[in-house]
Amino acid sequence: MEVNQYLEMFIEESKEHLQACSEHLLELEKNPEDLAIVGEIFRSAHTLKGMSATMGFEDLADLTHKMENVLDAIRNEKIKVTPEIFDVVFESVDHLEEMVYDIADGGDGKRNVQETVAKLKNIELGEPVVAAKVLTKQTVEAPVPVEEVDFKLTYDDFEKTVILQSSEQ
Repeated sequence: MEVNQYLEMFIEESKEHLQACSEHLLELEKNPEDLAIVGEIFRSAHTLKGMSATMGFEDLADLTHKMENVLDAIRNEKIKVTPEIFDVVFESVDHLEEMVYDIADGGDGKRNVQETVAKLKNIELGEPVVAAKVLTKQTVEAPVPVEEVDFKLTYDDFEKTVILQSSEQ
């Protein structure tokens, strides 16, 4: 089988898994206590993550991995399903679909999903779902004082150290 045949198979199977995720999410929205549905969504996400990584679509695999972490926490009852969590998972699936369709159209499947990844990370940590600040020219020119940065929401220890050192300089 040629690489193009693998790519065609990847695209078709990815679309099927994303369709399954969407259908199961709609079902879960009606029955938020049904953890079997979460398991179905998790399995589709897990398969999509593995296929994406195998094909070299790291952005797709990374976003799917973050979504998978949230689904795993839900199915293991570490976090409860809320409307905000539904919104972020649906947002993730929308991004994943756009990435797959970009690949199908000959693109590289890359997409700026930093905000969604930050929201998924917050959910996984049990923190409130908040929109992440995306750096723009305006935010670079007018930085937030370090004292106002809420480190526990979006930064790991290494990032905190870099920010603190930068602010001192």
